[in-house]
Amino acid sequence: MKKVVDVYKNRGRELIWTYVIHLNNDSEFHPAQIDFEVEALRLSQLDKRGPASELSAKARLSVR
Repeated sequence: MKKVVDVYKNRGRELIWTYVIHLNNDSEFHPAQIDFEVEALRLSQLDKRGPASELSAKARLSVR
């Protein structure tokens, strides 16, 4: 399952980066919105986008 997740600065809600997150959806793991947001924040730390305490993530709604 794929979702687009935006990472923002907490102050001012400035958009920092956008990730396309792919999490496997199988019989044991059914990813929720929070799983995608947590993964985007983890990646933002690896990419040095800013301190974890200053960032938040929000998954976009899927429109088909």
